[in-house]
Amino acid sequence: MASSPLNDVQHANFIILSLIRDAARADPGTACCRFGMTLAQLKAISDLPPDGVMAIVNGMGNEALFFPREDLDRLLQLPPAVSAVLVSATARLPAARGAKSAAQRSASA
Repeated sequence: MASSPLNDVQHANFIILSLIRDAARADPGTACCRFGMTLAQLKAISDLPPDGVMAIVNGMGNEALFFPREDLDRLLQLPPAVSAVLVSATARLPAARGAKSAAQRSASA
């Protein structure tokens, strides 16, 4: 069996970027909602040719481009039906807003 030229983080980045790119090309509006991204972010990803995706993945090395939800550990402990309801009822904040909100909360504490 041949080994992959990508490490595990690069492989994850490649798969997720490729999935988002394909979804954005098929239906940008739905992709925005599904992935919690702006149209500008989706356009930047959907405009990438396959070798562009690989260049980004290789350039990132061991840096993950996508991170799990803050509450992933809690969601994994719940029954699937409960976690599905909780996820659908929880607002997803863009990364920059989430980081800003966390910084504001700690500053006011």
